[in-house]
Amino acid sequence: MLDRYFYTFHNPAGNRFVRGSGAFPDVIAVDVALRGRPAWAVGYAMETAVWHVVLESGDLQVIEVSLDGAARTLAYETGWFARGQPPIVGVSMIEGAYVMRSDDTVSPLSHPIPVNDFEALYINRAGDLLLGREAGVVDTLPVNAQPDARLVMNSRGQVALYANATDQRYAHGIMGDRLEAATLLVLEAREGEMLIRARIDLPGEDVYEGIAPFWVDIDGDGREDLVTTVANGSLGARIRAYIWDGANIRQEIDGPAIGRSQRWRHQLTAGPFGPDGAIEIVDVRTPHLAPAMEFFRLGDGALELAASFPGVTTHAIGSRNLDQTAAGDFNGDGAPEVLALDMSRRAIVSVQRHETGADEAWRLDASGQIISNFAPVELLDGGLGLAVGTEDERLRVWLPR
Repeated sequence: MLDRYFYTFHNPAGNRFVRGSGAFPDVIAVDVALRGRPAWAVGYAMETAVWHVVLESGDLQVIEVSLDGAARTLAYETGWFARGQPPIVGVSMIEGAYVMRSDDTVSPLSHPIPVNDFEALYINRAGDLLLGREAGVVDTLPVNAQPDARLVMNSRGQVALYANATDQRYAHGIMGDRLEAATLLVLEAREGEMLIRARIDLPGEDVYEGIAPFWVDIDGDGREDLVTTVANGSLGARIRAYIWDGANIRQEIDGPAIGRSQRWRHQLTAGPFGPDGAIEIVDVRTPHLAPAMEFFRLGDGALELAASFPGVTTHAIGSRNLDQTAAGDFNGDGAPEVLALDMSRRAIVSVQRHETGADEAWRLDASGQIISNFAPVELLDGGLGLAVGTEDERLRVWLPR
């Protein structure tokens, strides 16, 4: 694709892992006044760092922060989004930056994703998946998606999503409604039509407890696999990975179940977090009750717990925002960290693996309760910045000194 796109979950694959190398916690803090309570923020960098902030009202405030900390509002648009709708931002060498704004046929709790230079996929208000061009809809696939389902795409252009939403199986109801998906789909958009490449229907009362899987290569074969959370009313949640060979799912690998109902695992990211550089999948176990960040690695037919770190959270009960996290080499030591919230929700906590477990690497106080997603940005020199929206109507930005 000619343009670059930026998401609340940081990349098209949904993995919440960012490129670049930062200097945290040796950063400056900049506070920018917002014109309402922030819901979402998406950042990108040109000569300066720019964040598109969506307020709870649906208004859009565009904020520019230069590397010396000077900040200003570039634009303010009222009613740009439906209340609660997440944004996607495009940056074009020809047109500059723009927000993909959808019409009233699109689900107000999701957003389109571009799949090539001419077409976009989106979920409509009926839960159907549509393939559209500028001239109109070219293909429709009835999938009964959740209204807040998100579409994630791997480097081959293959798209994964949850389908067959139901409240008649396991209805934990911690993410804004009681709907959960019973089916995982992988599809491609080619020559004006959608082609289903794989379909997994969960048995019994199992559901995918979340709004999207994410893509990541966990077995080192050069092809991205899928990470999901599967739950039911007997065992609660477990992380499940599907090994994808580019055309088929060839293996299903589970982590341990929590062991009781109404207990969730929030899947976050995967990357070379292991002290030996091994790929590990990261979640937060029970983020609403005695939470702990967990690191799993691929073992002999199972996902095995390698380390855990207590006392951090990544989700507020009832919220559709699953992006209060980010991962990457924020402190510039060559090994990635995973970012989360402390239990007061007023500070960012960086967690990093070591030989015997995982520890806090650094933390930064936001001087207020954080209510938006985490919005990192890779700067033009490869450095990293980060922004969060706070309850007292500020965007707190951290940039390198």
